[in-house]
Amino acid sequence: MKIDKRKNQKEKVKGLATLKEGLTVYKVADLREIGKKLGIKNLSSLKKAELISYLAEEIPNYLRTIISEYDERRIFLLKRIIANNGIISEEDVEIEEMEYFPKTGFMFIVYHNRNPFVTIPVEILPSLEEIVQDSAILTDVKRNTEWIKITRGLVYYYGTIPANQLIELVEKYIPIHPNVPAFNRVILDAMEYYQEVHYDRYGYSYWEVLEPAEILAEQALRKNIAYYPFTKKQLLEAGETNYLERPKGYSQLMELFTEVYQIPKDEAKAIIDDCIIHVKLNEHPSQILQYLQLELPLESLEEVKRLMDIIVVFMNNTRQWYLKGYTPVELSGRDKQASPPLSSQKGEVISFQTREKIGRNDPCPCGSGKKYKKCCGK
Repeated sequence: MKIDKRKNQKEKVKGLATLKEGLTVYKVADLREIGKKLGIKNLSSLKKAELISYLAEEIPNYLRTIISEYDERRIFLLKRIIANNGIISEEDVEIEEMEYFPKTGFMFIVYHNRNPFVTIPVEILPSLEEIVQDSAILTDVKRNTEWIKITRGLVYYYGTIPANQLIELVEKYIPIHPNVPAFNRVILDAMEYYQEVHYDRYGYSYWEVLEPAEILAEQALRKNIAYYPFTKKQLLEAGETNYLERPKGYSQLMELFTEVYQIPKDEAKAIIDDCIIHVKLNEHPSQILQYLQLELPLESLEEVKRLMDIIVVFMNNTRQWYLKGYTPVELSGRDKQASPPLSSQKGEVISFQTREKIGRNDPCPCGSGKKYKKCCGK
């Protein structure tokens, strides 16, 4: 009979008895940061021992407020920890979650044989068990989950969203007013938890966005189009952690990589997912090819052409940040309906076979309004 050593190991691990016990490992700055995040005042003059005692007394009073701003993922984990007498292995959580938990003030990391575990002090488990079953709390949690997923979905597809526009966009799918302060707290906390959205003076951006100002500038050039009108279902799907779209051409690339070049499926998926981000960053087909040449043993012009034929389809059907969530194909179809087709019509699909016929001083067919030589023709 095979023995599960990790299971036996977990059975020997003991969690924490009290909040004080968990808080003692923190530095003074960390303790004050926990207090600040919870909105606990009058901590600046307290020494470490006083801080620990004060926080250990106050944190239980904030548990309901803290958890009312969580989403379904965190409630699920809390329930697992409670059911396991206050402790779970790192194998059950993501790296980002291991970084987040110690900042809560009531969840801690303990080590056993150099293996980390997440633990909640035994003294507060009864209170937490009651809170995570409260119907009012669970109603907030369901709402928070949709707020977070829709926000993440919007940022995933649009790249960067100015702060003053986010609420307006989210409210097309789920109410926020009059709970704007709650929405802001929920989103900011989720940003710290999932680490997939970041905030700066330009607004909210997907974590892969390197130059938010550039995206906003490019989007501003397309005043004739609004943000792509996604359905709520599409945004909820895109709001899932680690989501990546699967545009037309994806399956053909996967087949080419795995069957022709014998690349393992997981590696092939990672390469294609990188390509999606390259497209969203508005890179030219030649730049995508340059990247793929590092990953694939391309040995002939025929192989390059076969690959590029698929890549062009793939790029034309990938939703792009510069295009406000549209694909080039969608913008091309929209423009054709609005007016007779012209060779320089904005939003035209890039054609790998014919792009050499586009003059370098002609308007770029991607719809940016720039000359071809300063846009996709670089």
